[in-house]
Amino acid sequence: MALALLAPEFAMLVQFGGIEVAFAFLLLYLKPTLIWLQGKYNKLESQLFTAYLSLTQSASTKPSIFITQAAFCCTALALTGSMAFSFSFFMPALLFNAVLV
Repeated sequence: MALALLAPEFAMLVQFGGIEVAFAFLLLYLKPTLIWLQGKYNKLESQLFTAYLSLTQSASTKPSIFITQAAFCCTALALTGSMAFSFSFFMPALLFNAVLV
């Protein structure tokens, strides 16, 4: 009933074909929206899988690299007292280690 207010053609379908025909055409009516949602879901799934692979292949997940870079970061923090400076030391080294490894 609410759909007949939004799409009057469904009221005519119910009159001539019955509720079964109206539901069948409703599914056809919503098919472009469902295809669009499926595309968005596939894109999201692909992006999440890429993020997962990036995290698992990252240098920060390799203990030897992480411990070395964390030691440099802690040393820089202890010597300078600046967290921003020590993290600016830490993050590029992790990124470059991922390229070199």
